[in-house]
Amino acid sequence: MKFSLLERVLWACGFYSTLGLAFVLIVRGRSRTFPVLTAWLLFTTARTILLYTLYQHGAAVWYARVYWGALIPDFAFQVAVVIEIARIVLRPTGTWVRDARRTFAAWGIAGALLAAGLAVWVSPPARTWMAAWQMRSGLFTSLVTCELFVAISMTANRLGLGWRNHVMAVAQGLTVWSSVMVVTSSLRTLLGAQHRGFDLVRACAYFLATFWMSAQLWIAEPERQPLAPQLRNYILALHQRVEYDLRRIDAQP
Repeated sequence: MKFSLLERVLWACGFYSTLGLAFVLIVRGRSRTFPVLTAWLLFTTARTILLYTLYQHGAAVWYARVYWGALIPDFAFQVAVVIEIARIVLRPTGTWVRDARRTFAAWGIAGALLAAGLAVWVSPPARTWMAAWQMRSGLFTSLVTCELFVAISMTANRLGLGWRNHVMAVAQGLTVWSSVMVVTSSLRTLLGAQHRGFDLVRACAYFLATFWMSAQLWIAEPERQPLAPQLRNYILALHQRVEYDLRRIDAQP
């Protein structure tokens, strides 16, 4: 098990950019808004340290076990981060906007089924079933993450919801990175695993995405824009309904 100089450089860039974004979230107090994102970054940092330690000691078997074993929780964290962003965008008052949860769930399930179908349909030119499974899982993860962000955007636009600046920055960074992952995973699945130029493209996209998010999360968030008319009317109607129900309860003997 031996990595080239380029692979080590990419490894170091990914590690320090992840650590830098986690540092910004914690120091600037953004972790209270994005606890799942912060946990994912800390998990990624700990996994990288463990993998590098195993690599330095030549523990190839344990390196493979940790690498493959971490794929499932990493995918779970990515989906959880998307749901966290959806919760912030689609619950501006602390409760889900009417039809927001159902619309987002419908788009999300449809996107996940589509991603699963495409991942099963492709036939990657891999030598082993594990390599083929890695390509399929990478394509599936990238498609699901990207499609869930599309579902958030479509749901928010349909219901007239506004995006907060920090949430928008995180969503933009992760969407760009996920889009690059979709393209490179698709090409890698079609062309094979020997094209290491894809790793360079992925690493550059990840570094730029984390740098963008770190810069935007470091600065203070601007004042929020007024609520959209549709959302303001919904909140007013909800408030009036609650008052009406309370008066009915008080009037009962």
